[in-house]
Amino acid sequence: MSSPDTAAVVRSTAFALALFVAPGLLAAQQPRDPRTEVARPETQREVELKAATVSDPANVANWLELATLQEARGAVDEVERTFKAAQAAAVGPDRRVLTAAASFYTRQAQFDKSIEALQAAADLNPIDPLGHHLVATYYWEKAFKDHSLTPAEKLTYIDGGLAATDRALAQKADFADAMTYKNILLRMKAQHEPDPARRDALIAEADAWRTQAMQLRPSQGTPMQTGAPVPPPLPAPGAPVRVGSIIKTPAKVQHVSPVYPQEAQDARVSGMVIIEVMIDAEGNVSDARVLRSIPMLDQAALDAVKQWRFQPTVLNGAPVPVIITVTVNFTLQ
Repeated sequence: MSSPDTAAVVRSTAFALALFVAPGLLAAQQPRDPRTEVARPETQREVELKAATVSDPANVANWLELATLQEARGAVDEVERTFKAAQAAAVGPDRRVLTAAASFYTRQAQFDKSIEALQAAADLNPIDPLGHHLVATYYWEKAFKDHSLTPAEKLTYIDGGLAATDRALAQKADFADAMTYKNILLRMKAQHEPDPARRDALIAEADAWRTQAMQLRPSQGTPMQTGAPVPPPLPAPGAPVRVGSIIKTPAKVQHVSPVYPQEAQDARVSGMVIIEVMIDAEGNVSDARVLRSIPMLDQAALDAVKQWRFQPTVLNGAPVPVIITVTVNFTLQ
């Protein structure tokens, strides 16, 4: 039977963790499986881009567009070769290529390669705290969402995230976003600590970081600047048209507000998620992806946006699919 002190520690720890982990998010979440479909034939545009990379290998935009088209048709192996060729062709490592590669590896559920690319991007400018903070958010997401991990594996990722937050804070001591993630990662580590005294010490340290972060944030919160890599443009089935000077943004006819995750509120995480949305010819959202990420809020933003409806866009007398950019705001009350 547990002693009164031990029982109190367990209750205290459970209460503290409940403040930062929404019950619904404790359900097992499996990592995405890599794409397994057979690659479709190479497009003419890819042939043109390959020629362009030979004549102008320093033009990173050509490499990134080529990788986007290859991934869109399921040629996963070719994408990886393209990123490696782009790095070899450039004069030294290129942050844009590395962050695009990290996004690709994340979509393919190759976490270690994703982290390797992100860390390489951060190392290009080691005094920039955002690069290190981004690495920390990826470690947090892996440790928090991948319930196939063993306890030892989860602790490895938690420690990796803590080390990344320390690197970010070493460059910017008042970096509230890094403090918030250090707070959360410390609480996750406390869950796996068998020694009550050490567990209490981890929670006390987490409380201190949370207090500092809350003191630095205005009462309404500030957008998190995670420096998240901007993914490649959405694949374009049905040749969607991007809104601009000629094509106006369609009117929204159905709006669904996002559900603010409780663990994000408790951690004082707020800000704006930017999403690229593909709208089909009937005005339904057919696809959406995050352009500017706040990891604790991304899924809630996507869940809301995918329920929006718009007036169909008509071009030359016929309805057409379009691509627009939208924002979803999360404001602390």
